Amino acid sequence: MIGKSVLLILPVLAVILVSGCVGPTGAAIGAGFVITDWKPDFPQVNSNERVRLQLRAQNQGQIRAENIEAEITGIDVTEWGTFMGFTQRKQLGSALPADVTTGTPGAVLTTTWDLEAPELAKGVEFTYNPIIKLAYDYKTTSQKPITIVDVDELRRLMQQGKSLPSQPATYSAGPLRVEIQTGDYVKTSDELGRIYDIFPLYVKITNTQWEQGGTLVPRSLTFTRTADYPVEMSITPPSGTSFVYSGRLGENCGQKLTLDLWQGKEAEITCELEVTSPPTYREEKLISVDLEYRYQTEATTQIKVVGTGTPGGFF
Repeated sequence: MIGKSVLLILPVLAVILVSGCVGPTGAAIGAGFVITDWKPDFPQVNSNERVRLQLRAQNQGQIRAENIEAEITGIDVTEWGTFMGFTQRKQLGSALPADVTTGTPGAVLTTTWDLEAPELAKGVEFTYNPIIKLAYDYKTTSQKPITIVDVDELRRLMQQGKSLPSQPATYSAGPLRVEIQTGDYVKTSDELGRIYDIFPLYVKITNTQWEQGGTLVPRSLTFTRTADYPVEMSITPPSGTSFVYSGRLGENCGQKLTLDLWQGKEAEITCELEVTSPPTYREEKLISVDLEYRYQTEATTQIKVVGTGTPGGFF
């Protein structure tokens, strides 16, 4: 059983990196690849005037953003004039992450779209709301230390008034938060005939940008969709342990799982691990959780168009 002695330390959840924070050396740390600017060069234009929509985005997370794609929505571009080479959707490649250690900011990408304001009758004004959707592939990694201790070693520590080390879980900066709960230590024994301890592992994934419009999207639309808000999860157990129960029918926590975040907000899974190779004394080991997913965020701007055409008609 998980140790129930006075040495039991409650698990600590990691919330070490929050959107908009600044690292100790000045690098901005946030929720992955974020839109920092989305605006027209002029907030008000006349009919048939040229307007340029400008996008700037930065990778404020700690993982490289891949397969970045930006798309204009919210307006019917067929009502607007376009120019040679115009496309609503642009491929922007990849963006390097921020580096807290060196204070190096994450890569900044920019792009523009040129449009011609739609024809409106003179005296008519209308405010349009162009939306930019930015999608990219991303990863999140979380680790939780746990100590596996032999029962005789634990007894000695208790008699000497000592305690086992306790460290919180940590996770890389990005749009998803990963929480890992389990006991900070597992008491076990290698005596013949003893059953090694089985202990639970609880993982919770939270979309930190849900209220700001951030969401998970399928990586590809060419395959049958099995989840509305999919994230692929892999759990690496500590050495000397193995999974014995996953909590999900027909699936094994030792395999890569596809989770569907409930209403796009969060997902949870509980597994069980068994100590298969106990240490002679005590060993501190790591539980690792790795996520792979495609994330989408958006921003809205406004353009007021003032009609200059003939009243009652468009020309």
